[in-house]
Amino acid sequence: MRSMGTRRGLTLLETMIALVILGLVVLGYLEVFAGTARAQRQAELWTQAVTYAEDAMELAKIDLAAADARGEEELAGGFRRQVQSRPAGPSLRLVTVTVYFPERGQFVLERLLEAP
Repeated sequence: MRSMGTRRGLTLLETMIALVILGLVVLGYLEVFAGTARAQRQAELWTQAVTYAEDAMELAKIDLAAADARGEEELAGGFRRQVQSRPAGPSLRLVTVTVYFPERGQFVLERLLEAP
């Protein structure tokens, strides 16, 4: 007679445990990929907001009065931008560019510029 300890192969219970462990590992990898996709989307939003803010600041350097008179503007992708300036000393103005994100949040860029 054969002893119980000499059987070869996997039992149904061992196979099911291996599948559960494999499933948990796969779920972990899927969560990592989903987190990476969210982080990439946030990075794209921040990059676009910084680009819009720098663009407005460059326009303010060229013509401060025109940039200040624009008020709030709608931008592509659901962004909004507002440029404000105020005196910051003799012959200096503090220019503040605020870019509002499509969902929520904002990016603020401030620089001192020479007053015209």
